[in-house]
Amino acid sequence: MSTENKFHIEKSISVGHIITTIILLIGGIQYLSDFDKRIAATEQDIEFLRQQRIEDARRIEKRLDSIDAKLDRILQGSK
Repeated sequence: MSTENKFHIEKSISVGHIITTIILLIGGIQYLSDFDKRIAATEQDIEFLRQQRIEDARRIEKRLDSIDAKLDRILQGSK
């Protein structure tokens, strides 16, 4: 019987592996940092849109009140 090992794993760590790992860690940290910035920007956009919707609803309500008043005058005049 042959005791040949087909697979061989080195137990040493090369400089290339260390550098690659450090670069991956730095890239991951930068990605997460940018991700936080994008989330903050999106939150600001959502708040702005929420305020716009409130303002639009007020304008629509005001306009509907004006239309309602005009309709009341028209109906009063036709009686």
